[in-house]
Amino acid sequence: MATAAGHAALGWADAGRIAVGARADLVTVRLDSARTAGVPPVGAFFAAGAADVEQVVVDGRVVVAEGRHLSVDVPAELSASIEAVIRA
Repeated sequence: MATAAGHAALGWADAGRIAVGARADLVTVRLDSARTAGVPPVGAFFAAGAADVEQVVVDGRVVVAEGRHLSVDVPAELSASIEAVIRA
């Protein structure tokens, strides 16, 4: 799905490859956590959890840096969601 063929099947001709002007969502995952230590990079997809995500770039814009969302207050959103469930 992350290849040019997968994106072309979705009608996204400007995605699925790393090139100037192409759309790209990139994720950097830590390979030194308790979950990922000793796992080959190809296995990180299966071993890593949310806490292992170091950086996320969406369409060229950094949305997660050093493991923290830049535009979303995750603890506040989680707290509000839990409170809404408790009140329901």
